[in-house]
Amino acid sequence: MKAMKNIFTIFAFASLSLAGNWTHAQESTVSVQLTVPDGGWKIRIIQVYQTSTHLLAVSKLERSPGLAIQVISQAKDSVKVRAPKLPVRHFVLGKTWNWPNKEPYTFLPRTKEISKKVAGAKLVFQTSGIGPNASQAIATKVNYIVVYKKEVFTDGKTKQGETLEQLAKRHCEELGASPPSVLRIINGFAAKFPKGNVPKLKALPEVKYIEMDQGF
Repeated sequence: MKAMKNIFTIFAFASLSLAGNWTHAQESTVSVQLTVPDGGWKIRIIQVYQTSTHLLAVSKLERSPGLAIQVISQAKDSVKVRAPKLPVRHFVLGKTWNWPNKEPYTFLPRTKEISKKVAGAKLVFQTSGIGPNASQAIATKVNYIVVYKKEVFTDGKTKQGETLEQLAKRHCEELGASPPSVLRIINGFAAKFPKGNVPKLKALPEVKYIEMDQGF
């Protein structure tokens, strides 16, 4: 009888160990690391999907308003997901600079393209604060024309020594907009801005006014 108890005890312990190992095997870490123009850029993994052969990570780039260290930097993020360890394919939203990145990631200019990339995959991770659709995770961008005040520039430069092109580029990077199309004739530029950052754009001290551009 005692021998039977020992056998059952060993079997139960082995079963618990196997269950623990299985649970552990089904959890993995997904990490993203991207070269960015300056220290103001952050990246966040917002969703992870699973297929039979890969994990599909969707990340969002954002630039914090204000000054940042103007050197090439690394933006990083990682999350734990309830999924087996599989090769990871990365899809990144929000890139605004033109130079190519060395990282083997797919950069998506529009959120609607995400659904095509993850079609048929199972959602295994979603960051808090966003809806079930990836399109809700990144602000919709709207075309705007921005006109600067004439007194901002003296002999073609601001008090900080920035030209029209440099000021427009900085404001676009700070507010997560597309690269600017400079419009010298109106002392301004055109770009696509996230809807949520339009109030910040209006509030910039250098800005005279902005208007939506239907033809940009």
